[in-house]
Amino acid sequence: MQYTIPTPFVGVRTFVFRRYITLRYHLVSPAAELAAKADRRARKLRKKEAKDERLRNFFGWCQGCAAYGSIF
Repeated sequence: MQYTIPTPFVGVRTFVFRRYITLRYHLVSPAAELAAKADRRARKLRKKEAKDERLRNFFGWCQGCAAYGSIF
C-alpha cells in the first residue's frame, strides 16, 4: 500500500489554484454579461420589428379597402 506524503507546497498550490479560478471568473464574467445584454436587445428589436410589420400589413389592408370604397 502506498501512502502519499504531503509536501510543504500543498498549501501554496491550493492558494494559487483558487486565485486562478477567481481571476478566470472575473475575466470571463463581463464578456458573458455583455453577450447576454446584446442577446436581449436583439430579441427585443426582432419582436418590435415583427409587431411593426403586422401593424403595417393590417393598416395597409384597411387603406386598400378604403380606396375601393367602404366595403364594411
